[in-house]
Amino acid sequence: MKNAYYELVGIEPKLIEYPGSVSDGTIHLPSAKTRHWKGGDTAIQEEILHTLVGTVYCYDFQIDQPTQIHFEIKTPFVQLYHMMNIKGKGTLTQRSNAQTFPLLDGRGVYLYTPTDRFTLHLERGHYLIYGFCFHPDILFAADSGEPEFIRPLLDAFHRQLPHLVASIDFKAGLQTHEKHVELYDMLLQGKVCKALCILHILQALFDLSIRKMRHVYEQHHPNRMLVDSARDMIINHFQTKEDDITLTEISGKLKCAPNYLNKLHIVHYGTNLNTFRKEVRLNKAKTLLPNNKILYVALTCGFKDQGSFCRFFKRETGYTAQTYQKNK
Repeated sequence: MKNAYYELVGIEPKLIEYPGSVSDGTIHLPSAKTRHWKGGDTAIQEEILHTLVGTVYCYDFQIDQPTQIHFEIKTPFVQLYHMMNIKGKGTLTQRSNAQTFPLLDGRGVYLYTPTDRFTLHLERGHYLIYGFCFHPDILFAADSGEPEFIRPLLDAFHRQLPHLVASIDFKAGLQTHEKHVELYDMLLQGKVCKALCILHILQALFDLSIRKMRHVYEQHHPNRMLVDSARDMIINHFQTKEDDITLTEISGKLKCAPNYLNKLHIVHYGTNLNTFRKEVRLNKAKTLLPNNKILYVALTCGFKDQGSFCRFFKRETGYTAQTYQKNK
C-alpha cells in the first residue's frame, strides 16, 4: 500500500496477505484502500485514505504472539496519532537511533516523523490506532502565533531533524472518537470532497487537543528555567571539556530526579534530554571533523576510542565519519 508519506514494508513473523476482511472491529473508513494479513490468531487490517491535504490511516492489530511491523517513511511529516484502544504492550522504535515511543491506551500525540525505518513492536493483545499525516503548514501558518508547546514539532520539521519529536500527549476519549465517526459519516455521504472532510476534522481535532495540551503545559511551565539550565549545561560542557556528561550528573547538579528532568524536557522540547545531548555532541564532531584526525575528534568528544565514535556517527547521520570528512 503506497502513499506519499509512508509504506508498510514488512511483518515479522511473516503473515499471509489475505484477500478479504480479517477484522469485524470499528475500522471502516469509506473510500479507503485496504490490506489485510492473517496467520493463526494474529490478524492485521490497514486502511489508508490519501488526499491532497493529507492521509488518514486506521490500523487494527489482533496480535497472538510478539510481532514486529516495519514502516518506511519516505518524506518527513507531522502526524496526529490516536491510540484509541491499546490492550497490550507496544512501542514504536526508530531504526537509526533506537529512539522508542510507547503506545499509551486512550492517548493522542503529535509526532514529527523523519525519513527513516520505524518498527511497531507489539506483544499479545489488541491495538486500534487512528492517524492523520499532514504538512504542518496546513494547520500552522508561519505568522499564526502557534502555541509554544507546538514549536518543537515545527522546528524539527523545518530543520528536517533526523529523530522523532513528540508533543505533550493528551487524552483521546469520547470526543475524539466522535470526531472520527463524523469524518466517516461525511465520507460515506460524499457531499463534501475527501480533502475538505479531512481538513475539517483535522482542524476540529487540533482545537480539541490544543486545549488538553495547554492544561498540561501550564502545569509544567514554571519549571521551564530548570530545563533550559540543563540544556545550557550540556552545551557548555561540550564546548569546554573533552569528556561525556550523563543525565544523572546533570540532574544531580540541578538537584532534581533524572526522570523528572527528562519528563520536563519532553514537555517543552518534544524529545528526551539524552537526544538533545547526542545532538550537541554530534554537532561538535561535525565541526571538528573537516580539519582533524578522526581519533582526535573521537577523544575530544568524549568517546573512549575511534570505533565507538564511528559507530555513533554512522548511526546518527547514516554515513561514515570518513565520508563526511572527505566531502567537507
